[in-house]
Amino acid sequence: MRENRRAIMSKRMIKTTLTEMLMQEPLESVSVTRLCKTADINRSTFYAHYIDIFDVMEDMEDNYAEKISLFRLGNATGIVLEQVRDLVSYVDKHQESYLVLLKNGYLKEKCIKEWIKMFVDAEGEELNCEKQKLIVRCMVSEVLEVLRRWITGEITIPYQEIIVLLFEIIEGMDNIRKKYTNPTKI
Repeated sequence: MRENRRAIMSKRMIKTTLTEMLMQEPLESVSVTRLCKTADINRSTFYAHYIDIFDVMEDMEDNYAEKISLFRLGNATGIVLEQVRDLVSYVDKHQESYLVLLKNGYLKEKCIKEWIKMFVDAEGEELNCEKQKLIVRCMVSEVLEVLRRWITGEITIPYQEIIVLLFEIIEGMDNIRKKYTNPTKI
């Protein structure tokens, strides 16, 4: 069921305000009362959508993980450059949210779970599945770290080159992962 426009706007305001607050302070110090006052919404509006601050954070993580998950990047022929461009574009447009969500660590774990669903050949031998999961974990960690360092300015690689670099990281690590897949499934 689709949410009405007012609910969408309220949730967006709550998330935006929480992101702004988390750029300045830790999650544990943010209260519902202060968030509502800063967002200029009623507490009843907040509680109509969320249980507590952690529920907002989880909703933000789930939404962000879905947007940047490789299930959007993968297809029958593998990863294509255009899909990596879309990933970089989304992160670039939502830099503050990305940094806030990455800081607490749950975004990384949610992305790892999503990417494992996409990449790991669950029908293979158990040992090979574990190896594939480790490779995917490394892939996700590296992609997220490169993006973090890029948007914070720690690395100064131009936009188009960061897309190519991430594509090469994903493609290279996926080629390593494929060594451990069921040969009949490649």
